[in-house]
Amino acid sequence: MRTFRSERVASLIHKEMGNFLLREITPPEGTMITISGVEVSGDLSSAEIGISVLPESEREEVFNMLKKEQGRLQFLLNRKINIKPMPRINFVLDEGSEKAARIEKILLDEDNK
Repeated sequence: MRTFRSERVASLIHKEMGNFLLREITPPEGTMITISGVEVSGDLSSAEIGISVLPESEREEVFNMLKKEQGRLQFLLNRKINIKPMPRINFVLDEGSEKAARIEKILLDEDNK
């Protein structure tokens, strides 16, 4: 169940993590990383940060880079947002854009028949 506190914490994490991705992470040339959403558990023990990467061919490389930097980003987040308990972050790949592209392709193929 989402509470006002968990929504507020999710909003803070989203904002600060966006800033960290701009300043602290150097993605491969021509790659764009977007935070598609942040879901914080009701007890504030964990936060899933949805990541979308364009172009899709770079998804795995960027995701692995973020997983590698997860501890450092958690440390920076802990310093920036002073709440107890601070949720433990976990990055997840957002597959929404990929699913949307597949659905669009199917629909276009149906229209062309």
